[in-house]
Amino acid sequence: MIIIITGPSGVGKNTIINELSNHINFYFSTSFTTRPRRDNEKEGEDYYFISNQEFNNLIDNNEMLEYEEYGGYLYGTPNSEITRDGIVILDLEVNGATKLLKSNNDYIGIFIDINDDELIKRLVSRGHDQEFINKRMILANSQREHKGEYDYYIENQNLNTAVNNIIDIICKLEEQW
Repeated sequence: MIIIITGPSGVGKNTIINELSNHINFYFSTSFTTRPRRDNEKEGEDYYFISNQEFNNLIDNNEMLEYEEYGGYLYGTPNSEITRDGIVILDLEVNGATKLLKSNNDYIGIFIDINDDELIKRLVSRGHDQEFINKRMILANSQREHKGEYDYYIENQNLNTAVNNIIDIICKLEEQW
């Protein structure tokens, strides 16, 4: 079962996925990116950090399930990440997630969101300036236009509630699967 989790940057996707791992067994798909590794990130766990040339070689060799440019960097999921048994969770940027869901009806899409005030608060706490926040809010609003294309919508007002809602969704899907 392939579950795609998406939503605007800063809505808590990573936090939700990390908390889900304390409650259910799943394989978390690790994406490739051309952006620099942040201090708190681990190679092969958060992303595979590669050069533009390496990324383009993966594309040329048809090894990418999906890929998108975001913030001037490339992000993508290799085909090998979805060939696992059981539950596979992908954390994807909204455009890539939407395209992937349209290409395969077997994939399950979950759109995560929060209200604007909370999103702005989170972006400020990450140290972003007002110009960056304004751009992200414009992007978030355009991404939200796609939420109706997803199988499920989760408002992340409370971490435990959001996680429990996703666990309920997965349990129901497993019964059908």
